[in-house]
Amino acid sequence: MEATPVLSSHTVRLVEQEYARSHGGHCYTLMERAGAGVLRRLLKAVPHPHLVWIFAGKGNNGGDGYVVARLLKEQGIAHRVFAVGKPHPGTEANAACENFRQAGGFIEYGLPEDGATRPDAIVDALLGTGIDSAPRAPFDEWILFINRTHAFTLSVDVPSGLNADSGQAPGDCVSAQLTVAALALKPGLFTGQAPDYCGQVVLEDLGLNLNSDPGLTELISRSGQLPMLQRTYEEILDDLPVRQPSSHKGDAGRVLIIGGAEGYGGAAVLASMAALRAGAGLVKAVIDPVNIPALNAACPEIMTADASDASAVSAALNWADCIAIGPGLGQSEAALSLVKQVMAQGKSTVYDADALNLMARHQLRPEGSLHILTPHPGEAARLLGLSVPEINADRLDSARRLQDRYGGCVLLKGAGSIICDGRRLNIIREGSPAMASGGMGDVLTGLTAAFLAQGLAPKMAILAAACVHGRAGALAGQSGIIGTAASDLLPFIRRLVNKLPAA
Repeated sequence: MEATPVLSSHTVRLVEQEYARSHGGHCYTLMERAGAGVLRRLLKAVPHPHLVWIFAGKGNNGGDGYVVARLLKEQGIAHRVFAVGKPHPGTEANAACENFRQAGGFIEYGLPEDGATRPDAIVDALLGTGIDSAPRAPFDEWILFINRTHAFTLSVDVPSGLNADSGQAPGDCVSAQLTVAALALKPGLFTGQAPDYCGQVVLEDLGLNLNSDPGLTELISRSGQLPMLQRTYEEILDDLPVRQPSSHKGDAGRVLIIGGAEGYGGAAVLASMAALRAGAGLVKAVIDPVNIPALNAACPEIMTADASDASAVSAALNWADCIAIGPGLGQSEAALSLVKQVMAQGKSTVYDADALNLMARHQLRPEGSLHILTPHPGEAARLLGLSVPEINADRLDSARRLQDRYGGCVLLKGAGSIICDGRRLNIIREGSPAMASGGMGDVLTGLTAAFLAQGLAPKMAILAAACVHGRAGALAGQSGIIGTAASDLLPFIRRLVNKLPAA
């Protein structure tokens, strides 16, 4: 299944400019297609609306709204158009506005009056992709009005108030049930605060195939941005490990999990069990001896080594095909020594949790390109010497900067996790708020290590792991968003790596 490209708002403008150069100097045809696509999506979501309200801004987003209004009029569907102001003369938005007027349309310049008949649906066409600060008056008031109306809300291109590139809402923002992205998906629809505002996201490509048009592909490659793709579980199915009929445990790889300091044994248990359920042939955990009985009781298939026994640790490091270090590791001198030993091995390694904190504190950087870092925003902030708000202000750039500094592959966790290998950014379109509980990252660490052990390259291992992990979290959350535990993901992981339907 082909992944869908994601374009920054800057690159979208370049594509529009290129289209205009070859189409009489304007993009009005694209605006007509966008409006038609929005209406089609609206009527699919709300099949027989009695009344639709359109809120139009002065720019091209408002122009899309005027096209929707004209098409509603042509179909005899009751509507009202509320405009913040008039589009600038000579613009495509102004042309769309005049075409609506000439079709007999009426525009109201102000919010609906108190007591007005409420609509079945709202089309938010106020601000679009241009915003990079909190909406100013009167837009803030209009956004709040839309949200207070509690009608089905469709946002054109991006909910008004949301940054299309970062996914941050610096002020008031429309809360939509459906967002129709025009021409291309934008990164801010999937990461940061986007899930709180976008609802379902669908694409209307306006007849421009960004995957197959050579001219557009070349233009995008020259835009200066790293290529971006949004990825789902279905898109990595063909890359998941496959077992041959003659396979045995040695063929499925040997995973070493290092962590589980006193008081934190559960993190290593979760990572080890996730590795086992994701297909690793053999799993061994290097943990504090106080935790060994509990791990053996929880999962007797997992081998153990005493983290305080230097010879046992050395033997385990030599035995492993790949290593995951960090879950419950702690930040002691002994933990620091383990991180340094792992770095000296040069094997495929997943660094998570306290391993990342130790790297930040002691300015350690792995050599080579076989390593994977999986920080959450707090760990990312420590690794880059920034604050968490600075990390979240531009998650895509934060992932890029982490990869630039530490090499290998980086996964920046959070809603819309970001993966960067230095050549491409992948935005993971999986996950659930059910995953907001302890231990989820430990499961991801073990899952990633299992894929490494089964022969996937680091960039594919972390991509596949993130997609499986996010989908497993969503499936586990179907029994209740609140109260989902990390261990609830394990049976779903097993089914997903076997490409079986969710039971």
